[in-house]
Amino acid sequence: MTFRYRAGIAAAASAMALAVAAPTASAASLQEINGHTDNWLNEGSATVTYDNGTTLTRQADVLEALQQCGSLSVSCASTTTQDAGQVTKWYDAENQDLGTGPIDNCAPNGNDITQTITALHTFSWGWNIGASVDVTLVKDRLGIGASAGFTQSHTETSSGAVGITVKTGQKGMLKMGYDMDRKVTDVSIQGGKFGGAKITGLRTETPLPGGKRVGQDIVTCDQKLLNGR
Repeated sequence: MTFRYRAGIAAAASAMALAVAAPTASAASLQEINGHTDNWLNEGSATVTYDNGTTLTRQADVLEALQQCGSLSVSCASTTTQDAGQVTKWYDAENQDLGTGPIDNCAPNGNDITQTITALHTFSWGWNIGASVDVTLVKDRLGIGASAGFTQSHTETSSGAVGITVKTGQKGMLKMGYDMDRKVTDVSIQGGKFGGAKITGLRTETPLPGGKRVGQDIVTCDQKLLNGR
């Protein structure tokens, strides 16, 4: 189930003296995704076909049809047509303390640089119809994300301190990640506009409980970080 909806999930690492030599463990079985470049949500478009034969593909039209499911006079049911799996989605996080990007240790004959990083990144529920949605509608009326026990809250915060060491000839940043579940869903609508409709190809990306991740993005000076720097 995959909705392009922006309900923020903030993963924050705040300063406490905790030196981490390697990234915090992410679920080993999950594929790791670069969130800066990933475009899975928008690689497929959703369509709504009304019972009178009208077919619409604009995101706004599909969203309008879906929002009918919030009415008690309309019956809606969702069916997963593709389980695209679970991934860990990573982003480089800006250093909030220093207001800088990468820690750059590319000068010759330098010393190792060790810093404790305070950083913040906001993650989101996502879908491919271009607007935010009421989480209660998604969970309670369509059942998307409900089986995973997601809370109704739009925001979760993960706090912790991460020390990062960048050796000579390297550059690095703290990276923040979240485990996400990806699905493609069809939604059947009975009642409402034109008597009913079917939405196909609805992509959703929903955060998994306990899915907050923190790690380090460290590369040699001739390579690029996740964010392309």
